[in-house]
Amino acid sequence: MAASHIALLFLVSIIAEHRTYGNVEKRNVNGELSPVQTADQHVQDLCDQVKHLFVEKSKLNPTMFKAISFREQIADGAYHFVKVDLGGGQFAHLRIFEPLPIPGETLNLDGFRLLKTSNDPIEYFS
Repeated sequence: MAASHIALLFLVSIIAEHRTYGNVEKRNVNGELSPVQTADQHVQDLCDQVKHLFVEKSKLNPTMFKAISFREQIADGAYHFVKVDLGGGQFAHLRIFEPLPIPGETLNLDGFRLLKTSNDPIEYFS
């Protein structure tokens, strides 16, 4: 049982590390941030799922919550660093952890940075 669990984890990590975006294949080395990419529906869905956590932790109630662009880091799952338009010229950067598909693991908003502009680069933060 343990060997099959390890094999599954290995396979999932390989799949998570090697992704295709549109017709352009991007490969990021485990632990490095990917290049900046335009947010797709998957990234918007992740943001929608953690919006209630953002509202709760930031004490803000944004008029908009639109994913603009993102970078990701592969490490026992995927960390998505997402630039989000909050409306009214306000932006935030979110750090969303998307775990490997293991029972009991859930999507989490690991952190965020406020007072960002549309021109601020997406950089690593913990």
